[in-house]
Amino acid sequence: MPGTEERLPKDRRQRWTWRDTAFIAVVVLLGAGAARLTQDDGPAAIPGCESVEAAGEVESFLVATIGGDDPGYNDPDYPWFSKSKADAMRRAVTEALPVDARLEDPGFAFIFPPVRNFGEARSPESAEGLTLGGSTTALGDIARGDARATVSVDVREWTGPIPSCVEGAVDRREVRPDGTVLDFYEAKDAASPYAQDFVVVYVPGVSRVFASVTGFDGSDAQVLSTDELVDVALAPGFAVTEDIPPMTFCGILTVMEEGGVDNNVVSRLNTVLDERWRWLGTTGLRLDRPLGSLVPDDSGSGLCADVVVSAPGAAANLQISITRNGFRLLENAVILPDDTLISRTENPGTSSVAVQHPSGETVVVRTVTHTVSPLVIEQLELIATSPGLEIAPS
Repeated sequence: MPGTEERLPKDRRQRWTWRDTAFIAVVVLLGAGAARLTQDDGPAAIPGCESVEAAGEVESFLVATIGGDDPGYNDPDYPWFSKSKADAMRRAVTEALPVDARLEDPGFAFIFPPVRNFGEARSPESAEGLTLGGSTTALGDIARGDARATVSVDVREWTGPIPSCVEGAVDRREVRPDGTVLDFYEAKDAASPYAQDFVVVYVPGVSRVFASVTGFDGSDAQVLSTDELVDVALAPGFAVTEDIPPMTFCGILTVMEEGGVDNNVVSRLNTVLDERWRWLGTTGLRLDRPLGSLVPDDSGSGLCADVVVSAPGAAANLQISITRNGFRLLENAVILPDDTLISRTENPGTSSVAVQHPSGETVVVRTVTHTVSPLVIEQLELIATSPGLEIAPS
């Protein structure tokens, strides 16, 4: 059950790939809903589906992957995927989750591994033409209140036709004006420990994204609504043709260091930032997400956020970093009576304020301007000096 198994040592988790085993058991659900019984009078109509196929049979078989080098993220068979693309997709998932959804293990959540490549391996003759592998899947355990669930996202290139609906596997289909197709399935027994809701998004000629949420504590509480799961499946960054966005001030965490920031601390600091933003009285300014959107940074021991703030004729990235470096590095700083250091920097296109507490924790707040900055440096300083904005308060 996710989140309950004994964890592998950290170095083992860093080195593991799907090719570590010589044989991989593959279960192909022919027609996706194969485990469900077909009605004698034929498949029933499904809302939004032009045609419905009867469920098939479950077939399982082994695929040998003996020998050869693992191309990893540089597999020439899948030029659309790379480590940078994996990082962009990971960021897309975490940013698409509701702001009050907590990652149970942020250091290992939603890491997309290299694409599964079984070469020319195909399923049995009953599913001729179905090539195995070709996708990358990332998992993450999330919590909202007392309810917990595992969210899974599987991404693959999709150049074929949109498949027919399959009885028992799809509750309804929705076709968007741009041609994007969404298939929905909602678990009938939400209290089951294996209850799973999912949405499959087909972007014709581009990508297929399978996003699911599976409760694993036997609770009937809904961790993600259907609309929230759709937000995950439609998150920017999944389309195989989409450009990889440049890295921002808030980078992508690869592996969480030991002693990473506790989720309760992250929630507390996000509350501090949200309250500070309201206190500033920034009438007329708009954020693309709450100011309190801190996530683990690249080091695994700090936090960062990158929020777009805009106003008529003005826009900038408002970027926040909280680190525990323990060094007194600020130059030309004002020293406060409690030995806190405050440093301001203003350059064309960017302004920043750095605050270093006596403990060595450093808060940096800066704007990277697209046009005219909607914030002045005094406002950045008020954010950086928010009372309680420390991972370990002095």
